[in-house]
Amino acid sequence: MTTQTSAKNIVLYADDDTDDIQLVREAFSEYSRNVELVTVEDGFEALSFLKNLSSDDPAPCLIILDINMPRMDGKEALVEIRQMKRFEEIPSILFTTSSQKRDKEFAAKYNAGFLTKPIDFSEMDVIARKFIEHCSDEIKKDIEKEFY
Repeated sequence: MTTQTSAKNIVLYADDDTDDIQLVREAFSEYSRNVELVTVEDGFEALSFLKNLSSDDPAPCLIILDINMPRMDGKEALVEIRQMKRFEEIPSILFTTSSQKRDKEFAAKYNAGFLTKPIDFSEMDVIARKFIEHCSDEIKKDIEKEFY
């Protein structure tokens, strides 16, 4: 698990692809004063991170899950997260190379966003903004305040 230092809003990102992790990290670097990106390698580690948060620790403002990961994929993790009282309402996104209708329907069933991974980095700033759009209005204002 890796983290960036000193931030206010935690975004939890589960993905086993180091290139994708780096792209998302760079996309969120624009928001680094207000966002701490916590990365884990699979759904199992995402659940472990959430379960190990104390009641005094801030909950993530957003959870991003890749669908295809070892041990526990993003869909399995999303189902588990939605059963955890403290985290059941946290905005979540399935972020994947898939464009299959059944995956989009699954995301909708579990009240999650669905974004297809971009082909190249030039699209990541748009993707980062789409991630943030899934956050609560209060969190969006806090994250974006340095740009207005």
